Amino acid sequence: MSSQGHSTLTLAVALCFLPCITSSLNLEDPNVCSHWESYSVTVQESYAHPFDQIYYTSCTDILNWFKCTRHRVSYRIAYRRGTKTMYRRKSQCCPGFNENGEICAPHCAESCVHGRCIAPNTCQCEPGWGGSNCSSGKSSSCCCL
Repeated sequence: MSSQGHSTLTLAVALCFLPCITSSLNLEDPNVCSHWESYSVTVQESYAHPFDQIYYTSCTDILNWFKCTRHRVSYRIAYRRGTKTMYRRKSQCCPGFNENGEICAPHCAESCVHGRCIAPNTCQCEPGWGGSNCSSGKSSSCCCL
């Protein structure tokens, strides 16, 4: 085994094909924002584990029958558990919008009494109604002099 191979760690993801957690929101929707989030997975790593290998060689030691003990560091493949940080894209409604089924609908802090919320904190009033939350009736009478 080469010394370069000793320093290389091989990662094998325990759960190779993790299901990607996706939202039902359409990323093409202009009211959908996304960001990257990190998560950890448990992995099994293989690595070169050093061990002391004893071997014998010829020598001039008559007391040991001309056989001397020597040591050398050898390596064998071993495995260990570790964690790996992975990243996934997460979608959510942009600020000012709330998830409503598969869409991001605008949110108005004050409910639109006689109208509908068309953008964050923006009401579109029904005819004859006005004000920031469509609660003020418009007068249709005209004063003539």
